Amino acid sequence: MNIWDWPMDIGGKPSWNLYKNIPAFIPITFEFTVLCAAHGMVITFYLRSKLLPGVTPNVIHDRMHDDHFVLTVEGKVSDETTIRESLKQVGAVEIRS
Repeated sequence: MNIWDWPMDIGGKPSWNLYKNIPAFIPITFEFTVLCAAHGMVITFYLRSKLLPGVTPNVIHDRMHDDHFVLTVEGKVSDETTIRESLKQVGAVEIRS
């Protein structure tokens, strides 16, 4: 008598049939896909926002994180007076060149 004479039926599924065991791996595959997608999104966020360790942040103004909004306007030097007047009209607190 050997082991093949007494097949083990665990959970109603035969352990030797690959086709019938595939549905048991579907939840594991789905959860692994969600795990990989979540890690990929976090890694992509850190790469795109340049928040990696050792990277110096681009600080335009010292108080921009406290209580001020910072607006950077790029234009020609000849348009500087027009830009300054437009910003003063809408209530700019401080204008730097």
